[in-house]
Amino acid sequence: MLEKNFLIADEILFDAKPDAVPYNYRISYKLAQLCLILEMCCGRGGCSLLKLHMISLGLSTNNDMEKLSDFANDRLTNYTIVRFDPAVNHAVKYALAEELFFQQQNGLFRLTKKGKAYVKKIIRNTDLLSNEKRYLFTLSNKLTEEKINNLTSLWRYSNVEN
Repeated sequence: MLEKNFLIADEILFDAKPDAVPYNYRISYKLAQLCLILEMCCGRGGCSLLKLHMISLGLSTNNDMEKLSDFANDRLTNYTIVRFDPAVNHAVKYALAEELFFQQQNGLFRLTKKGKAYVKKIIRNTDLLSNEKRYLFTLSNKLTEEKINNLTSLWRYSNVEN
């Protein structure tokens, strides 16, 4: 029998809430969204946590989609709006625990075979996440890790005090 290593299992808790949780904070939505991002926008090399956050944020509103698309297509040089969404971090932990994706030695995330099978089901179903799939298809691999690294370097140097 295989013994599984659940290092983060204690960090994932499910509690009944008195009010409905908005769809964009539900673990099932974020999990599906992140798997789509990994499949459609990250290529063979993998995807950084920052890129997952940026694209997830870009999917929030039409305005966010437009800004991220402009940055990815070199029509906007100073993309300064990045929010770190706790829902993304929770979904990453859950996806790792469920073995839908894994983290490589270089820190980038990639889908596992199980994750690829899951995302194929999402892609095949035309009723699921249709706006997200359409946007991610147009974004594709245009938002590179190099662009993200250049942006973070710009943040670091522009915020340094003399």
